[in-house]
Amino acid sequence: CYYSIRKRVHEILEVGHPGDLSSRIVDFLLIVTILISVIAIVLESIPELSDRYQDAFEWIQLMSTMIFTVEYGLRVWSIVDSKRINFRSPIRGRIRFIFSPFALIDLLAILPLLVSMIINVDLRFLRVIRLLRLLKLARYSPAIGVLWNVISQERHAINASISILFLILIFASSGIFLFENEAQPNVFSSIPAAMWWAVATVTTVGYGDVTPITAGGKLFGSCISFIGVGMVAIPTGILASGFSDELRKRRESYIDLVDEVLEDGLVTPEERHVMELTRKKIGLSEQDASLIFRQVLRETKRSTQCPQCGHNMHSVPPRPTVAQE
Repeated sequence: CYYSIRKRVHEILEVGHPGDLSSRIVDFLLIVTILISVIAIVLESIPELSDRYQDAFEWIQLMSTMIFTVEYGLRVWSIVDSKRINFRSPIRGRIRFIFSPFALIDLLAILPLLVSMIINVDLRFLRVIRLLRLLKLARYSPAIGVLWNVISQERHAINASISILFLILIFASSGIFLFENEAQPNVFSSIPAAMWWAVATVTTVGYGDVTPITAGGKLFGSCISFIGVGMVAIPTGILASGFSDELRKRRESYIDLVDEVLEDGLVTPEERHVMELTRKKIGLSEQDASLIFRQVLRETKRSTQCPQCGHNMHSVPPRPTVAQE
């Protein structure tokens, strides 16, 4: 009974497929709790509302923290029933799960209030930290899951572009320091002080609060601006290409699933359930899924028909009649 309860708790917290009403209800309640908590944190930063509804804000934060704490404890307790082999060990599996990205996000959702009960911390700092609860929505959003996969797969290319961008920032801040230090000693007093201008220029933001006034500084700034346009486009192109590849892989995985389902020519309720679960997991719309199903169905029919007579090659041939015998 203990193990069955633990397995059921894990299914409710992790699966969230359409056929499991309990899982859908829990997911909906957790999403609503996250949104209410974040909205309360935002409104609490308004002095007028904070003074008038301070008790209500504290009650919302206390209740949401209690809910997130219970959720976190149940996830750690039931993770050994996960399908992932790394989490099945009672001790090591739970430790690996605690240091996984989603578990760390869940921990950050409850730490601020617990820390404030032990030590005195600036309330403004706690509000900002509690806003990290928005990251919990990544568990329920396929789009954020796609972004996470793209960043993980393209991390080497992104790290390379960030490294080059950092070198350009050092070069830009050093160059503008040499050109503008004598003309504007208060603004470009050092290379670290000139780093703000370099960041605003390379990223093409251009706030205009710090600008070069010498001819050499203006020429150097123009060159850095042109370089910045190309550098900012590199990580953008990497992410765009990664998104395209990730979406293509997800569509291909769904096509392979549909092809496997239609291999015997029948679609059972269990197979239809698996298809629907996979569709929601990869973030595929119902229209696209229906289009893929029809395309694979047409291709399957063509592959099983004889190109000369058009009969189904996998069907049982009809028995000969008496006259034919």
